[in-house]
Amino acid sequence: MRGRGEALQVALMRSRYGTWVFPKGGVEAGEDPGEAAHREVEEEIGLADLDEMGDLGATEHCFEREGRRYAKHVDWFLLRAGDCADLRPCPAEGSLDCGWFGPRQALSMLSHSDQRRLLRRALSLLAGRQGGGCAPG
Repeated sequence: MRGRGEALQVALMRSRYGTWVFPKGGVEAGEDPGEAAHREVEEEIGLADLDEMGDLGATEHCFEREGRRYAKHVDWFLLRAGDCADLRPCPAEGSLDCGWFGPRQALSMLSHSDQRRLLRRALSLLAGRQGGGCAPG
């Protein structure tokens, strides 16, 4: 995320599968999940020097690729970029497009219900830190 209050924006990427999602990926040897989150965000959408605002928990999901079924565990973190941070998609990392969107627009664009729930959780966490306010439904 970047900005605050009415200027809050959420970074999303369009994956090679045509879905709008949050950046994510695997943990490499010697990394903890938080380090992996920072690295993956930088690799997939070009954001670095992010402040970690909180742990958003984990999700589990299954997917099928080339006739084989996979189970995936993802640890999620709320990361804040600078107010002027620019995004840069990286097709080699599976990011075909990316952009900054207001929370309501991001909720309508996200392709997966678990990520919409995650965004609502992040918005609630931010609202609590900013002394009230309502997270978009």
